[in-house]
Amino acid sequence: MRSSRRTRTVPPQSGEEAAAGEREPTWTAERIRALGASTDLATAAAVLGMSRSAAYKLIRRDAFPVPHFRVGAHYRIPTAPLLAALHLGDPGTTPERAVGATSAPP
Repeated sequence: MRSSRRTRTVPPQSGEEAAAGEREPTWTAERIRALGASTDLATAAAVLGMSRSAAYKLIRRDAFPVPHFRVGAHYRIPTAPLLAALHLGDPGTTPERAVGATSAPP
């Protein structure tokens, strides 16, 4: 008779193994900017914390949270709107220096 427990128990990793484990590094604003002017859909999905398949479902419904364009059979996601969606805009832009920003009258 087959066991009701179908998953295999994985022993806990030591500190060294966990540090070199298979977790992806955190996406920082610098890492996103280093992607260049645009990136592929799978990378954009990872940055947004969603699966690749969820990203493709959203993009087919035209519900992906970031503007995108299609090049042949591939989707490209510009990194500037990706940063803006994460509220990580240009590091040199402050509200006072933003284009079109108006200051409140004294």
